[in-house]
Amino acid sequence: MIWAIIVVAAVVLIAIAIGALAVVLARRVVLPRPPKLTTIRDIDLASETITLDADRKTRHPGTFGLWTNDDGYALVGDIVGLDASGDSVTRQLLEIDGTGLSEATEGRWTGHVLRSPAVLQRNDREILIPVDGGRAPAWLIEPNGTPSTTWAIHIHGVRTTRITALRTVPAADQLGMTSLVVSFRGDTEGPDVMNGASGLGTTEWPDVDAAIAYALEHGAEHVILFAWSMGASIALLLTERSQHRAAIAGLVLVAPSTDWRAVIRHGAHKAHLPAFMASAAAGALSGHLSSRIVGLASPIDLDSLDWTRGPRLGTPTLVVHSDGDTEIPVSLSRRFAAANPQYVTLVEIDGAEHAWEYNLAPERFNATIVDWVRSTTR
Repeated sequence: MIWAIIVVAAVVLIAIAIGALAVVLARRVVLPRPPKLTTIRDIDLASETITLDADRKTRHPGTFGLWTNDDGYALVGDIVGLDASGDSVTRQLLEIDGTGLSEATEGRWTGHVLRSPAVLQRNDREILIPVDGGRAPAWLIEPNGTPSTTWAIHIHGVRTTRITALRTVPAADQLGMTSLVVSFRGDTEGPDVMNGASGLGTTEWPDVDAAIAYALEHGAEHVILFAWSMGASIALLLTERSQHRAAIAGLVLVAPSTDWRAVIRHGAHKAHLPAFMASAAAGALSGHLSSRIVGLASPIDLDSLDWTRGPRLGTPTLVVHSDGDTEIPVSLSRRFAAANPQYVTLVEIDGAEHAWEYNLAPERFNATIVDWVRSTTR
């Protein structure tokens, strides 16, 4: 009898441990996280270089942004030196803005290279779009010359803000489109949500639908949705749920999340966790009680966030993705394209980390978008 009690107790303890770990993994998917910081070893204004701790990201080819919490910003270019031990990397210092960089010892290394709409040297202003529970700020950016009646709506990803979506504005500008770079609930600019938790698109899409409505009320006849990472989930849901979906002429998706269960499985694999932990984490996000424990206001329907099984898409779509993406594997975009062959064009840019395709090859990135829009959409 005592052995039966021990076995039952052990099973219960294991189940509790699995449940607790599943909640931790689920929270990593939907809750805000502290930013990872990069150590700044030296800034040499005379040689216009910056030296940083070397890691996979600071050694990444391309152009990047380095941000400090004290209003400091640097635009960082190519690698010019790597020390013999591989511990530090020196890169070109292309631009400095703000006052907080010279004394900073660490900063956030990101792909966000356009620090504000002003960098684009276009007519821009901030507007406030009414959404449920408040207002969501957006940048309205107008091209030179006569604007198109097709507007571009730029949608950022999870745990970021609209500044990250500025990188698709240059391509839209080349096409003569007016751009709306939007915010939405939970991203620190739109309405607050419980714990700052993301609905992975399921709660955010109505805010972007309000931005589409704004565009249509101010001269747009059609819109193209330019979406980054989790923003792709928002864009794809809009093609099905938006009251303005007939006006959506196309989608441009960069490093898109097209199956959140698969993204969670990939994250668990990276963390050297068994596959069943990914299933448990997905269950925690979608369960009525467990989702509250995770920190969500309501469960997430993960089935609604999978566009890789069977044809589901009815809108012309360009996907730009890379085999170097370690967060959302390019295999998902390949499955997405294979499941929707009539509508999806997949262009792969080799060697870029997650959503760094523009940073690695901006000319190719822009040309790919411009050529596809001109040849595909109305």
